[in-house]
Amino acid sequence: MVSYGAYLRLNELLDCQLPPALEGEGTRELAHHDELLFIIVHQVYELWMKQILFELDLAKDLLGQPDQAKEDRRVPETDIPKICQQVRRVNEILRLMHSQFTIIETMPNVNFLAFRDLLLPASGFQSVQFRELEIVSGLRDEDRLESVGSDYGRLLTEGERKRLEDRKKGLSLADAVFDWLSRTPVDRVFPEFETEFSKAFREYASFQAGWHEGNPNLSPAAREVAKTRIEQQERELSDWMKGENSSDHKARLGFLFILSYRDEPLLRWPATLLEDLIEFEERLRMFRYRHARMVERMIGFRTGTGGSAGVDYLDQTALRYRVFGPLLEGRSFLLDPSRLPAIPNRGELSFRF
Repeated sequence: MVSYGAYLRLNELLDCQLPPALEGEGTRELAHHDELLFIIVHQVYELWMKQILFELDLAKDLLGQPDQAKEDRRVPETDIPKICQQVRRVNEILRLMHSQFTIIETMPNVNFLAFRDLLLPASGFQSVQFRELEIVSGLRDEDRLESVGSDYGRLLTEGERKRLEDRKKGLSLADAVFDWLSRTPVDRVFPEFETEFSKAFREYASFQAGWHEGNPNLSPAAREVAKTRIEQQERELSDWMKGENSSDHKARLGFLFILSYRDEPLLRWPATLLEDLIEFEERLRMFRYRHARMVERMIGFRTGTGGSAGVDYLDQTALRYRVFGPLLEGRSFLLDPSRLPAIPNRGELSFRF
């Protein structure tokens, strides 16, 4: 019969908290009482990242429908709630990962310094699973910040580099999302959506400009700045809608359409999925920010153990890394439902029993 310990392989799991020997093979004794805490916390993070990758792989495959013929890549409506379930699970894991930083922060920073130099030149930057998470999410190599003056692949083993290269060959979550959005049947349901939405946005912008023109809380100079900003936003909507190519253009219209008319029965779950995806990116950015604050508390602005700029580098990733940037930008253009143009073929968005 299988026992609890055997099922969870606890003998193996609980026997891997001693660090490797400084020379030769085997392990060494802990250099400080708090080194065990440091090891366990990071091992737990790696286990959670394994689960996150497991969930995101299912979500992107369901959304991307890679096994279907190219001409028939519709995502079954019943799959959208399943995808939401996986993304929400990832969001809850990330929420837990944020809070786990408080555990390592019970360690006085001088205790960490007692064994920190024994980690050299190892670095959290060598976490292959976190690099996988970035790739699977949709972060592109060309958008990465330089960390140690060279490609991060130099810090990894040949096997780890191959693992990441294999990941890059596959579909990312961002690819699957934008491809799915580009297939939103906006043309069939609302052929003039782009034109009518742009008109409604201009009317809204005109209302905003008129209101701020008489805003008693603004100085004349501030009123002029507000007017210029609103006029600029009208141009930004047009530029944002164009996208990078025809497919991206359709995806952005699909995003606006789904969130604008989210109360329509057939758009409820797609709108929910978009909100869950935006929360995913938010939580991933919060993880980066929280990590930076923990590092700052522990080592200040020292150089990282792997040679990076430490906190400065981590702060930049939290501010600049985006996988759903166009969707976040698109939220700037959403309108009050009362200002939206009526859908001509609204029956297309109702349930059919």
